[in-house]
Amino acid sequence: MSNFGLLLTLTEPSPELETEFNAWYDTEHIFERLSIPGFLSARRWVADVKPGEGKYLATYELVSPDVLYSEAYRERYANPTPWSERSLGSTVVFRRWGCEQINPGEALPSMLAHAQFVAIGDVSPEHEDEFNRWYDEEHLPLLSRVPGVMRARRFFDPNGKPRYVALYDLADERVPQHPAWQAALRTDWSKRIGDLTRDGEWLLRVYRSYTPAR
Repeated sequence: MSNFGLLLTLTEPSPELETEFNAWYDTEHIFERLSIPGFLSARRWVADVKPGEGKYLATYELVSPDVLYSEAYRERYANPTPWSERSLGSTVVFRRWGCEQINPGEALPSMLAHAQFVAIGDVSPEHEDEFNRWYDEEHLPLLSRVPGVMRARRFFDPNGKPRYVALYDLADERVPQHPAWQAALRTDWSKRIGDLTRDGEWLLRVYRSYTPAR
């Protein structure tokens, strides 16, 4: 069986169009995407960030990364509805990753999670093997054992900027403050990887579960 896939988008509408943007997302867009064969589930997340940093996160679980190359998906992507064109045209931030789940490979998210820690970054080719060994042998296992971490997964988008994505399903937004989480960031190997990746872009942020307006 092939690994699961993930479509992840980071968006932020202009403030004056935010209400319409959310109405479009909640009543049209997310259901349209879920109607495409191979889309398993979808959730939205929101963070308190500075303007222009990407307020909204969306995570779409896929049976395989190949879903994003299917005829059904390409048809929808190439022919957006008028509301989609207007809403996406209003964004001041739009970033997209189409990923393969590389660790553990076939894990589904915890639908009971109330928050999501997102780590998106990259490493130079000469240090990539060590970076992946650190993530898979030390970092992901340590964070997986932190109380309140409900699921920990890694993804890779060969065309992503940056290419590596890690998602941690959390019981609440306070989990990254736990001493065990903080200790995982201070190991000797973590400090070395931090030095090796210091010059690249890293997005490290907690998002909370988004609740549509009623």
